[in-house]
Amino acid sequence: MKWLLTLSAALAVIAAPSAAHADGEYIRITPSTIQAGFQIEIEAFCGDNVNPATVKSEAFGVVTITPQQDPRSGKFVHRGTATIPQDKHARAYPVTMTCPSNQSATTTLHVVNFNVPSRGPRTGGGALASDNGGHSGLIVAGAGSLAAGAFLLVLARRRRQA
Repeated sequence: MKWLLTLSAALAVIAAPSAAHADGEYIRITPSTIQAGFQIEIEAFCGDNVNPATVKSEAFGVVTITPQQDPRSGKFVHRGTATIPQDKHARAYPVTMTCPSNQSATTTLHVVNFNVPSRGPRTGGGALASDNGGHSGLIVAGAGSLAAGAFLLVLARRRRQA
């Protein structure tokens, strides 16, 4: 039961919005873990919140985010969106926001992709588990032939003894 609590806590941390702060600047990506093909929301703060800022990542390219007034606080924050391409590989991507004053903040976006086919893990140490250039069928056929030959040899010896 303890492992279930640990797993729940780990998933909660992964699903929480990701924010990074540097000298008052910050960038927050929501959600911080996303399936490829979907859109993220970007919120950022620069010391100079009257000019657009740029956000760059290998996950989605470069987007410009514009300052908008937060209705709750009255402060200006940069907001924008970006769409992750459907064929983007699953991994963690750094996301960097650069303010007009050249200050920046970086965070991480985790992309998952259930649409891109992937090979299963290489498990075990046997010849059939490794990537041997597509010769698995030959190995199986050879092993089968060897087993059949051994069976026929045992059968022939039994007939001679009888």
